[in-house]
Amino acid sequence: MARKKSALSSLIKAFSPPKAKRRRRPASAASSVSKAVKASTRAGTRIAKAAGPKPVPRKAASKRKPVSKPVSGKTARKVSTRPATARKPATPTPSATGKGSWRQARFTGAAGNRAYRVYVPTGLGRTGKVPLLLALHGCGQNALDFAAGTRFNDLADKHKFVVIYPEQGVTHNGQRCWNWFRSGHQFRAQGEPAILAGIVRRVSQDTAKWRIDTERIYVAGISAGGAMAIVLAATYPELFAAVGVHSAPPYRSASGPVDALAAMQGRTLQPHMENAATAAMPPMIIFQGSSDSTVRSVNAQRIADQWVAFHDHDSTEALGRPRSASTAPGRPGSARSRRGYRVSRWYSGGRKVLEVWLVSGLGHAWSGGSPKGSYSDSRGPRATTEMWKFFSANRSAAISSEIRVS
Repeated sequence: MARKKSALSSLIKAFSPPKAKRRRRPASAASSVSKAVKASTRAGTRIAKAAGPKPVPRKAASKRKPVSKPVSGKTARKVSTRPATARKPATPTPSATGKGSWRQARFTGAAGNRAYRVYVPTGLGRTGKVPLLLALHGCGQNALDFAAGTRFNDLADKHKFVVIYPEQGVTHNGQRCWNWFRSGHQFRAQGEPAILAGIVRRVSQDTAKWRIDTERIYVAGISAGGAMAIVLAATYPELFAAVGVHSAPPYRSASGPVDALAAMQGRTLQPHMENAATAAMPPMIIFQGSSDSTVRSVNAQRIADQWVAFHDHDSTEALGRPRSASTAPGRPGSARSRRGYRVSRWYSGGRKVLEVWLVSGLGHAWSGGSPKGSYSDSRGPRATTEMWKFFSANRSAAISSEIRVS
């Protein structure tokens, strides 16, 4: 019991923003301050490790257990249901994440400021309007890491769309998590939702570099980034044509660090519709691993139920039951075989509006991702490809070129 309390305390500390630096104290208090700083650093390391699949040490990765042979003489292999683990990838460089070019900038608005990168695909012209994707990284990641793991830039080069990668700084969250679990970042015109919407507005209006089709603006993210994508879906539904969520809890399922941990485990209540946004969320595609111990798989259904509740509250036509189909894992079963999955799809007026992918054996990692980025699993179905297919089928209602986001 003592160990569980200690681990919970460390996680809570890591979810909290770093404390402001204090002035130098007398020698009698300096030693205690030093110990507190060291303890905070150790806690931060533990939450970073808990946010995704653990890397295998070099020595452990090189060892192989002997394989016992049955009487038949054929090697018996057990199907792996554990999340993929791999060595921590080298830090990606801009040139290793697509054939296009990168631009860096910082947005400053009434709600705050954040740095962001923009990926411009190779061969992009300014004669025609192109889609825009807002890609939100998870805890412990940055723009280049998320780009490398998801391979969104490769898809951007192929289909010609611009990608924005906002970056969370350690001054706003010690582990670079988006603050989806804090009430000051869960409503329109406040906190990070307002900042991210402002970034989208700025990039969309920069017609000197590109021409963005405001009817084809999308958002996708994993973990804390996925949770913030849901926040944006609830607070700025008119801004985004579709939303992609990977391994995240529902909107406003937490209002603080302690609630955040419970929400990730699927143990918190969601707000009543009367207390939430009344407009329906944009069409949404959800990916979730069945073996995710960081964000439990029950959250996928919780998000879907919430999406349906928002839809039914704003529409006179209630959604019916979903159509589901399953794909078995690859054979023969091994640590490298393809993962199985189950897909459920909801339709409205003959149009697909909600899609949920539950991937068997997948941990807290981007399904079908590249090993060049962290928190990715190459064995699952490609979430990046499936999300873009879903996005491409959706357009938002025409809005003003000014894209008002206040």
